[in-house]
Amino acid sequence: MNKKAVSLLLTSALCLSMFTACGSQVDEFVTVNNVNQSSVNVAEGFFQAVFTGDEELFVACYPDSFKLYENDEGEPVDMHEVFLQYTEFMDPSYTYTGASLSGYNDYSEDLGYDFPTLQSDIAVLHHTDPELVEEAQIVKLRLNFDVDDGSRVNTDVYILVYKMDSAWYVFELQNSDAEFAV
Repeated sequence: MNKKAVSLLLTSALCLSMFTACGSQVDEFVTVNNVNQSSVNVAEGFFQAVFTGDEELFVACYPDSFKLYENDEGEPVDMHEVFLQYTEFMDPSYTYTGASLSGYNDYSEDLGYDFPTLQSDIAVLHHTDPELVEEAQIVKLRLNFDVDDGSRVNTDVYILVYKMDSAWYVFELQNSDAEFAV
């Protein structure tokens, strides 16, 4: 995802679709030790990492096949640069207070999704075998923030995650107008 798309998505997530939060309940923060245990953990962990500046947690949201892949020059992916692409547009007047699960859809043919094509896309972009991608989900979260002016805001976000080798990883952010039924 290019910088402009990342900036637009994160800016719109924070600015365009904010609502006043009234006592929103949030899940416990995710740790590096449990981030890959479930689709919800990796989804929440990704946003937690981006909004709190936790690069170690961010890196844990991606499989080794992505992180260790060497380009034509023999260099692995610069995860620090990837992290910066997500974090450089953060507004310091917002303090991330957590996320809560709004729901998820299994990315399956039963629900009208083309899972074999997604497996192929993940394989190409995350440098793995498509048969290793066991399942995928679109996870909808409500992100919560305290603002310097004393107000609270929240916004809904969607992220596509997948399971490989019994662990969950982030694939890509989804548009807020993505088809989703809770």
